[in-house]
Amino acid sequence: MKTPLFRLLLALMLSILPPLASGQASPLQFSGFATLGSVWVSDDNLRFVRDGINHPGNENPDFSPDTVAGLQANLRLGDTTRAVLQIVSRETPHGDYTPHPTLAFLGHTLTPALTVRAGRMRIPFFMLSDSIDINYANLWVRPPVEVYGLNPFADLDGIDFLYRTRIGRIDLELHPYAGSSSIPLYDNGASDLRGLFGLNIAAAYDGLSIHLGHGQARIALFWDDELFRLLAGALHAAGLDSVTSRLSGDSGYARFDSAGFQWDNGDWRVIGEYVKRQNTRYANSAHGWYLTVGHRFGAVTPFLTFARQKEDSPVAQAQIPYPALAAAFNAFLASRNLAQDSATIGLRWDFSSTAALKTEFMHVRTDSNAKGTFFPSDPLTADLHGQTVNVLSLSLDLTF
Repeated sequence: MKTPLFRLLLALMLSILPPLASGQASPLQFSGFATLGSVWVSDDNLRFVRDGINHPGNENPDFSPDTVAGLQANLRLGDTTRAVLQIVSRETPHGDYTPHPTLAFLGHTLTPALTVRAGRMRIPFFMLSDSIDINYANLWVRPPVEVYGLNPFADLDGIDFLYRTRIGRIDLELHPYAGSSSIPLYDNGASDLRGLFGLNIAAAYDGLSIHLGHGQARIALFWDDELFRLLAGALHAAGLDSVTSRLSGDSGYARFDSAGFQWDNGDWRVIGEYVKRQNTRYANSAHGWYLTVGHRFGAVTPFLTFARQKEDSPVAQAQIPYPALAAAFNAFLASRNLAQDSATIGLRWDFSSTAALKTEFMHVRTDSNAKGTFFPSDPLTADLHGQTVNVLSLSLDLTF
């Protein structure tokens, strides 16, 4: 769903771009990025899936979780105003590759320290939200799913402010934002954030940078996969529609808090992040963290990552007097629980200034009654009581 403000700004930029790109001298610049990635899972009954990002596939290895391509246009409209349009294509939870505008905003410099932007931007829920699709900018094949899987919302349709200043030797950035967001969900579901607002604070000193963030919003979440439809029908037949209303609907509330750091002295690189998600209904509450340590040897950087996600409270709690229905209810809760821990060893090779090859071997253990970052080949009969799975990932990342 696109807001009227987003439609207006997109139409304005598209009306400006053609004459400026027709061969006349103009302040228009293009850039792009692409990743060809593949993921192999040791258990043929499971598929690696990034909830809210890609569609669970049948292939092993699977190219859909990480493969992406994007093109960006930056247009200067005078000394203080610019327009940005970024189009990205990657598989959606609905299984298509329809190009999607991930950036479409007008930015205006109010003072040398303060900029306002309006349109579609990135929601800065995470420390690395700005590079979530640009895999070349990140050390890993993908940011650790134990943390970045906790919030799949990425697009902000609204307004934000960037205030940057320097205090002594510390660079400080304040980033308040407000608006709305929406994403598709497997199979034909959808989720929306309304009345979204938040604040990020970032500080950098020498080789150390620190991130703190908070966001909150009203949430609507409508599941439409086979497991939910069967459960909702059974709950209705048993006269338990009140339980269903806690699993899917449009009257929830969510908040998201994050803290992270990066340290880079040229040889060593250390990255860590902690996030916490709280939901009143429709999705579980959980927290996650990761710590990565890498060392550069020329163009090659081996790294090691430890990560954990843990459920704080399930999607809903209910006393169901029918054993078979209670079992189906618990299976649904497990299918919405991404809790797991992992240890990953990886290698990045920057074989040119604009391209990198990466490989990762991840050893994963899902929590009891959790699916982790995997999707079972048969979700109706899957046994989600803790599993040990190995995942091998390869990617080729480019920028241009």
